Amino acid sequence: MIVLDFIRQQMPAGWKHTPSGWISGNCPMCTKRGHNPDKRGRGGIRFEDDHFQYNCFNCGFKTGWSDGRRIGGKLQELLTTFGADTADIQRVNLELLREEEAGDIAGQYIEKPKEQKTQIDWPTVQLPPNSYRIGEYPIDDLDKKQLEQLALACTYTMKRGMDFHEHWHWSPHMHFANRIILPFYYKGNIVGYTARWCPEHRPDAMPKYYNNMPKNFVYNLDAQKTHDTVIVTEGQFDALQVGGVALAGNTPNSSQCKIIEDLDKQIVLLPDFDKSGMDTVNVAIKRGWAVSFPEWEDDIKDASDAVMRYGRLFTVKSVLQSIETNATKIKILAKARCR
Repeated sequence: MIVLDFIRQQMPAGWKHTPSGWISGNCPMCTKRGHNPDKRGRGGIRFEDDHFQYNCFNCGFKTGWSDGRRIGGKLQELLTTFGADTADIQRVNLELLREEEAGDIAGQYIEKPKEQKTQIDWPTVQLPPNSYRIGEYPIDDLDKKQLEQLALACTYTMKRGMDFHEHWHWSPHMHFANRIILPFYYKGNIVGYTARWCPEHRPDAMPKYYNNMPKNFVYNLDAQKTHDTVIVTEGQFDALQVGGVALAGNTPNSSQCKIIEDLDKQIVLLPDFDKSGMDTVNVAIKRGWAVSFPEWEDDIKDASDAVMRYGRLFTVKSVLQSIETNATKIKILAKARCR
């Protein structure tokens, strides 16, 4: 590489190769930095295939270079101390700039291979026995207790600001009678469901959710066809409220992230504003996703809470108006909100 060859040409005579792979010699930077002259060969140089390191174990001066970079200020200082001419350094940097520009121009005419989309093979499943949409249930076949359980399911969905006619199912079957059932659809087929406990009192041995979902499942993909922005939430109820996709409350794995990215839309994470939300934010930063931090009141922890307080229209609008893309700002905001 042009830079590595140039550095090798500037190396002072007398520097020696060591068994550790370093080339050692007296550091010329020690006296420039106000230290005693190096007479013990404390300066170290290391060449690799695509980068260079310099480290003095006496004065602490460090610099380096890696592929894709030009010769920076500290490396320029070292090379001129070695005896390099400033004009030659500028010539090398100019040559690197020309190579970058040539590569950018060539890249415009080279067709890049398209990345393969994730193959989704989620099998269909059956809902619990005798499941119907809540608003369409044939109540003539129910006894008094079952009617009360159905009424409780209806009340729960309305309190949460959710349209029970469209999405929610109910079943009088065994332990599903005190739950509302949310089917998971993909390409119009039911591929899973979650069943949430409705009564205020829940026995310790009774889980809040019964989940039946395929591996790497992402909820509500079918609804994203008409959206320019995909809002990613941690729970299905939140996704339903803002028209987004959900990850079943877990930190997304790489397969789930890829499925969402295959939608080829802007991706915005709306985390839960609690300690668990920080893990999801960290994933978003690594994947280059935007994150939304709506200015909601402190006691509101997710989209469902926000819809109950402000209504769906205001909630969605506040999410889309509070998008942050800068990774540093995302970290700062997340530390303040996700706790």
